[in-house]
Amino acid sequence: MERWSPPLELSRQAQSLMKRLTRGRARLGFLRLHRHELFDETFQEQLEGMYRMTGAGEPPHPPALMCMVTLLHGYVEPLEAVRWLQGAHRTRP
Repeated sequence: MERWSPPLELSRQAQSLMKRLTRGRARLGFLRLHRHELFDETFQEQLEGMYRMTGAGEPPHPPALMCMVTLLHGYVEPLEAVRWLQGAHRTRP
C-alpha cells in the first residue's frame, strides 16, 4: 500500500499560507510543520493494519493522508482542508 510521504520543506505557497495563519488557525501550522513526526513509519504501519484488503473497489488512499484530512476537517471547512493539502498532493512522485 502506498504511504504518504509529503515534503519536509515548505514550498513558497506553504510559506505564504503559514504567514497568514491567525491565532485560531495555529493548529494548522503545527500540523504542517510536524506531520512527518506525527505520521512516522511506525504509525503509518499501524494505520495500514486497519485497512481491509479485499481488492474490491478503487485502490486505497494512503492512510496517513486520510488521517490528516480527518484532523483538518475538525478545524476547517472541507474545501479549505482540500486546498491546504493540495500542495502535498501535487508534490508526490
